[in-house]
Amino acid sequence: MSVSSCLATVTLNGTLDRVLLIPELRPGRAQDAVDQIILPSGKGLNVARAAKALGCDVLATGLLAGFCGEWIGHLVEHAGLHNRFYTLPDGESRTSTILVEPRQKQTTVVHDLGPTVPAALWPTIHRHIVSAVSGYTWVALCGSCPDGLPDTCCRDLCSELQAQGHKVCIDVRDKWLEAAIHARPTLVKCNHHEASRVLGYTISTPADARRAAQGWIERGVQYVVISLGEQGAVAVEANGAWQITAAKIDALCAVGSGDAMMAGLCISLVRGESLADATRYGVALGTANALTLGSACFSLESVPALVAQSTTTPLR
Repeated sequence: MSVSSCLATVTLNGTLDRVLLIPELRPGRAQDAVDQIILPSGKGLNVARAAKALGCDVLATGLLAGFCGEWIGHLVEHAGLHNRFYTLPDGESRTSTILVEPRQKQTTVVHDLGPTVPAALWPTIHRHIVSAVSGYTWVALCGSCPDGLPDTCCRDLCSELQAQGHKVCIDVRDKWLEAAIHARPTLVKCNHHEASRVLGYTISTPADARRAAQGWIERGVQYVVISLGEQGAVAVEANGAWQITAAKIDALCAVGSGDAMMAGLCISLVRGESLADATRYGVALGTANALTLGSACFSLESVPALVAQSTTTPLR
């Protein structure tokens, strides 16, 4: 695969994930984990690691800070990802502690605060990211933004990158999603809760999701995928809409499944597959992630069967 065909990811809120497997969470008592995994994370980095596992030559860029940022950078290097991060002068990249209780089928996630970015740095950061992804046709802009950045930062990046010929795929939420829609990205991927908050009405069915997605298509977005939990996902483009349902599994931990799904979507689109097929593959990867400890971690051997067990239904 040529460099121009590959994927760059942008993670403005780089994170260190500490995933701990525990028999049972007992508040107020000391207890020991029985397994653990430490990962360079934040949604964009999760997408990058998953895409790398799928055979894509990936560049990761974004923001890191402090000793935690150095640790994340070391793990990114160890994962074999090309990277060009901007290092903030102050603060610490955030840590997320993820407590997985398999017997209770519960997962508890605690995010710390992360860095605050001086607003005056945004033009420099903006230029750095635009330069970093040069040569990569597809760019995935994913996750939350640290305090201090303007509410329009995702829209700003998306607008300039699209103007320069990049195909921008976004998986952001709330005010960042609402603003980024105006930049008409190539792909918007979100879950139904995120779409509901932006649009101001409840999205709970495939029909709701199609209506929401169609509105964004009419505003210039090329592809929209809205995930619906156990109901799978709805994919919409100008010429069609589909519901994709996932294989039934006994999940271990669903944290990061949306990021694995995003990686599958992006890589399939990079390879020229249809939106319906790309979404089916993404849904299968998200399902595979839920069987494994760690965000955007999955067994490649399990994916073909999960794709085969998923279904694609046109929505009329």
